[in-house]
Amino acid sequence: MPMRPNRAIHICCALIVLSSFAAYFCPEDALAVRPFVTDDARIVYKGQVETETYGGMTLAKGGQAAIEARSLQGIAITDRFELIAGGFGFTYQDNQARPLDMLIQPKYVLHSSLGAIPSLSVAAASLFPLSGNRQHWDGYAMAHVSWFLFTPDADTDPYDNNLAIHLNLGTKSRYDAGPATYQSKLYWAAGFEIITPMTRKVRFLGEVFNGDPFSYEEKFPAYQTGFRWYKSPMVQMDVVFRGLRNGSLETQAPTGAEFAPGWNYTIQVGLRVLFDVFR
Repeated sequence: MPMRPNRAIHICCALIVLSSFAAYFCPEDALAVRPFVTDDARIVYKGQVETETYGGMTLAKGGQAAIEARSLQGIAITDRFELIAGGFGFTYQDNQARPLDMLIQPKYVLHSSLGAIPSLSVAAASLFPLSGNRQHWDGYAMAHVSWFLFTPDADTDPYDNNLAIHLNLGTKSRYDAGPATYQSKLYWAAGFEIITPMTRKVRFLGEVFNGDPFSYEEKFPAYQTGFRWYKSPMVQMDVVFRGLRNGSLETQAPTGAEFAPGWNYTIQVGLRVLFDVFR
């Protein structure tokens, strides 16, 4: 039996309220990407712990809306090396809850720069299957190129930029333990972040990508756009609208959630927070 629309609205509203509450009471001192997909060519400062929490509702055709909530954690071990792990979360669709796959991703910064010369980093990840077909072990490897432009004041955070542009290029892969086969395909993403005329605390973001790297099945076209509340260098909140075109009825999220062919749309709220734990 499909989930009733009013129940989906109540869950989405609860996610927004919880994220707003957390943002208000978090310390005044987030940097990450999720729920945006395009990654940037930098990491948090050495000794900082980051947490990315996001959730949303996919307005799939057929009335079976899917709810998703996920949390990722990371730590910068050196000035250039960061380890992200976790992925604790679930999807809820058609009165069934399924766990999300676990993630581990090391990331290394090859070159840091501000201005016209871009920054460069590399990352690779493995997803440990907890739902859907548990014989499918997905992963990805990619390079990130970022331009951090027009920092207004030398006294501000160096990455509090008026404009940032990010490009990602790599591969997505899948190992099927059943017939013991390996597949890979091209992955790419491009995105930007720019301040709005009203206030620099509100940013507009947009991106287009060849499917989410967390999902081997997803492919182009996929896009996201939304706004970021830059409360401080340590706390940021996103409201995101996503469009994804599925090619067939069999296309599924890695959690087993089913989406109809054609365009499906998602509304997400994300919160990212940094903590100075080991600095």
